[in-house]
Amino acid sequence: MSIYLLARGGCRIRGTQKEIDGSPLVALLGFDFAKYFFFEADSACFEALDGRVKRRAPGKWENVKMIPGDCNATIEEAGLPSEGLGLAFIDPTGISQISFDTVRTLTTGRKIDLIINFPEGMGIRMNLHQYAQPDESALTRFMGSARWRERYRQSLTSFDQVCKEIANEYLDNLRSLGYLAVDSDWVPVRTDQNTLLYYLLFASKNPRGNDFWRKIKRIGPHGERVLFP
Repeated sequence: MSIYLLARGGCRIRGTQKEIDGSPLVALLGFDFAKYFFFEADSACFEALDGRVKRRAPGKWENVKMIPGDCNATIEEAGLPSEGLGLAFIDPTGISQISFDTVRTLTTGRKIDLIINFPEGMGIRMNLHQYAQPDESALTRFMGSARWRERYRQSLTSFDQVCKEIANEYLDNLRSLGYLAVDSDWVPVRTDQNTLLYYLLFASKNPRGNDFWRKIKRIGPHGERVLFP
């Protein structure tokens, strides 16, 4: 199995000197995938991730391919394998960093399960009024369609309902790629004040993938079993 991560390698906790591993290092150090593909557009972050990978996992370096540059521009040049089973973790810091066309290119002709950071709270809700401007298309590129604009203009439903329909539109677009995607499989991530930050969305083209995800959801962050997730 290969893993593709469109994400940064780590971050520093504000007000401290402590660094925590980002999703690439978590995948690299915690799981034995056959091949890793890491995309990073920011040159400083790319160098930092490259150094961390070499220092923290020297034994796996030959299985890692580092792709510098914007994933939206380099996805076809990365030489991703078409055979086997892959897992793509798409973890952008903003919706402008990943377009739906890139997801389409990544998954066409490949058996790839998806884990996506869907930033409804910190990305969409906070900025929806900006995305709705006539000359703004960041949300449309992220979504892969613009049906959300009509729902927003009509204002026939509450703001919460508009956001819900935007999420459902994204699911519909994943289904158009052959994915079995349902909102009940989403995992909400919230602040200590219970404010929604984002959802972790899982989608697979095989029902077994969704079954595995639901079993994983029953395991808490410290290994405890959740009876009714």
